[in-house]
Amino acid sequence: MTLDEIRKEIDEIDIQMKELFQRRMKAAERVAESKFRTKDKILKPEREEQVIRQLTAGLDKELEQEYISFVKKMMEVSRTHQYKKTIILGAAFEIACQKEELPVRQVCYQGLPGSYSEMAAGSMFPNCQYTAVSTFEDVFSQVSEGSSDIGIVPLENTTAGGVYEVYDLLLKYNLYINCSDIVKVEHCLAGIKGASLEDIKEVYSHPQAILQSKEFLKSRGITAKVSSNTAVAAQDVFRENDLGRGAICSIAAAKRYGLNILIEGINHNKENATKFVAVSKHLISRPNHNRIALVFACSHRSGSLASVLGIFGDYGVNLTEIHSRPDGKHAWEYLFYVDFTGNLQDERMRVLFYQLTEELPYVKILGSYESKQ
Repeated sequence: MTLDEIRKEIDEIDIQMKELFQRRMKAAERVAESKFRTKDKILKPEREEQVIRQLTAGLDKELEQEYISFVKKMMEVSRTHQYKKTIILGAAFEIACQKEELPVRQVCYQGLPGSYSEMAAGSMFPNCQYTAVSTFEDVFSQVSEGSSDIGIVPLENTTAGGVYEVYDLLLKYNLYINCSDIVKVEHCLAGIKGASLEDIKEVYSHPQAILQSKEFLKSRGITAKVSSNTAVAAQDVFRENDLGRGAICSIAAAKRYGLNILIEGINHNKENATKFVAVSKHLISRPNHNRIALVFACSHRSGSLASVLGIFGDYGVNLTEIHSRPDGKHAWEYLFYVDFTGNLQDERMRVLFYQLTEELPYVKILGSYESKQ
């Protein structure tokens, strides 16, 4: 056969498969109607495994794995269609969120005035009362207790990656992401008045700032010590008044604490930026929101994570971030944190979360916000 003849044969097979697919989806709708009446679960893992065993019996071994993948995807698409049908039939599932933003007066952030966190706080919530606290957990505690309406924390840096403690604290304190901002990170090396670049033998800074400036430090033979925040580092250098000690910090922090800027732009990645988020006690959805943050756990079945990620694809959403973290309760068990495109007010998202809630052992929305990335 020629290539054109082979392609014609495949086209004919595809037409037959299209007709069979439509028949199968109609049958799946009838299954959904039956299960809705009896309040039965749509996902039956043992039933799917039984069907796969039956269908692969006598199949050419060279094609077995490909066929299993094909059947699993067909079942996944079928389930998604059934969930949509069940919602139409009146399944009692709603995403509990507020559609109106609450007034913000008190905002807290980790660090000191002059830090990148303060910059993010001022950018996202101008003309508010700002409180600086010592740790990320202090931020979450302030918001949880009601001392602050909003807390500002870094979530991810383009160079150093995720700030994973923040993911853990979102769950611990049951707070939600409502807003985000991207702050361009440009570190300078600052010293006390009278110090020169050649005087500096040791610097203080946050671990990520040190990592982001490691090439510069190595080239100058400068050692680094960890501070809790870049602005804290600037304050400490000012107080110690030692010509040989410097701070890696923002230009704003250097100026605020009376330091001389010895050299600017010492971070090796000039596109360096940090994503900050605002957290509150309320899950809020606005029409302009285009990102959803979510955490979930998978069942202990082969290919379970791939199956979950496939569900997102079935709803046409784009995963923009994915991280795994130990669940903190069981050895070698993990939670998966994802950010993806979407709006909680979209009916597709209602069906998606209904399916995830029905099929996964644990799932929780962590926030809804507008991303300008």
